[in-house]
Amino acid sequence: MFLKHMRLLVLMVILAAMTVAGPSGAFSDGSPTGQPPAGAAHEFTVPLDTVEQQIEGDPSARASLRHAKAATLRREYLRTGDLKKLYMALNTCGEAIRLDASQPRYWVTLGNIHTEMARFNIFRASEYARDSFRQALDLDPDNAAVMVLLAVNLAKTGRYEEALTYFEKAVETDILMLSADIVRWMNVCYLVDGHTQRGVFFYQTVQNVYPHYYYLSYYQAILYRAHFDYNSARRKLAELLERRDLDGKTRDASRRLLTELDGKGGADS
Repeated sequence: MFLKHMRLLVLMVILAAMTVAGPSGAFSDGSPTGQPPAGAAHEFTVPLDTVEQQIEGDPSARASLRHAKAATLRREYLRTGDLKKLYMALNTCGEAIRLDASQPRYWVTLGNIHTEMARFNIFRASEYARDSFRQALDLDPDNAAVMVLLAVNLAKTGRYEEALTYFEKAVETDILMLSADIVRWMNVCYLVDGHTQRGVFFYQTVQNVYPHYYYLSYYQAILYRAHFDYNSARRKLAELLERRDLDGKTRDASRRLLTELDGKGGADS
C-alpha cells in the first residue's frame, strides 16, 4: 500500500511540474534544450469553456469535462496525425487528474497518450505510460483491458516475465481479451523468455474450457517447435487441420508450418 501511495505521489508531482515540449526539431528558435520558444506553451493548453467556468467549484465535474476533451484530442491526433493535438491531450488529461485522481479511466487515457508519445522516442514516455496503467489497476484491480495495456507496454520494453503475468491474468479474468493479436504478443514473451512449456500448458488449459479457441493449437505448435519437440508440433497441427470450422488464414499458416516441420525429420530432443 505504501508503494502504491508513493507511486501516486510521484505521478502527481510529475503532472504538476509538466511543461510540454515538442519533439526534437519541432521548434525552430534554436533552443538547445528542445523546449518551445517563449510564449508557445499556451498553444498546448485548452481554455476552460463556459460550462467549465460555471462549475469551477466542482472539481470532479470539471475533471470529467477535462478528461472528455483530452480523449477527444487524442482521437483527433489518431485521425489526423497532428502532434499538437497529442500534446494538448496530455496537458488536458493532466489537468483532469490534478482535479480528481480517483478515476481509473483518466489514468488509462494518460497512459494511452504517453504510449503514442513513446512512438516518437519522447524521453521516458514508455515509463510514464507504464506507471499510468499501474495506477489505473491500483484503482480498478480486476480490469482485464488495463492488464493487457500494461502487459503490452512491459513486453515492448523487454519485461517479458512480468508481461506474461498480466497477459495470463487478463485472459483468466476475461476470456474475451484473448484475441489473435494478444496471443501473438504472448508467444513472443514465451519464446524470448524461454517459457515455451509454460505457454503450451496455459494454451491447453484455456482450450480445455473454451474449445472454440482452436487457433491456440497453432501457437502451441510454434512453442513445441522452439522446444525441438517436432512430433508434438506435428500432432497439434494435424488435429487443427482436421477441424471443419478452421478459418482459411489459420489453415494456410498451419500447412506452411507443417511443411517446415516435415523437413526437420522425426527426432525429438
